This record gives sequence, structure tokens and C-alpha cells, in this order.
Amino acid sequence: MAVPRTFREAWDWLLGRDELPPPDPDRTVEAAWVPAWQGRMITDELIADGIPAVVVDDFGINLTMYTREPMARIFVTENRRAEAEAVITEILGHEPRHRGL
Repeated sequence: MAVPRTFREAWDWLLGRDELPPPDPDRTVEAAWVPAWQGRMITDELIADGIPAVVVDDFGINLTMYTREPMARIFVTENRRAEAEAVITEILGHEPRHRGL
């Protein structure tokens, strides 16, 4: 299921007014926010499973209440997000986290 991008899309979806557009294979989305030491290993597994993925180190000057270690973000195409999250869940043993903005 695609995630609504704006408040209006979410509101229309909740009220059943509009259908969400199908996942766009040209759009990238975050699949997981993981510790940096796990990012490359998970990305290699996703690529081995045929899911195109990239990892980006999430550098922050200050440690936040969300994390106490360097983190990485894994991005995949929107149409492969569910598959990627299933593989990541299998590797981690729990649902992947996403970075709150």
C-alpha cells in the first residue's frame, strides 16, 4: 500500500473519497533506518534477492533520543518497498524502524 504524501491525500483516503495511486517504480522511499554497521549487510542481501537498494549513512552532529549510534537509511523503489521490508524483518527479527522527521 502506498503511503499518502500529503495531509489531504491521507484525509481523502480515510474518508474513502479517493484511491491512492499505485506504487511508482521511479520513486524511491525509505525502507529502513538501521545502525550503520547493519546497513551494508542488509543492502547486500536485498540486492542478492533482486531488490534494487542503496544505503546512505545518516550523519548527525548530535545524538538524539532516537539513537545512540551512527545510523544508516536504506532506500528502495516504491513498488518494491513491501518486499524489502519483509526481507529486512526476516534479517533483523523485528519490523524495521523509519526515521522520524
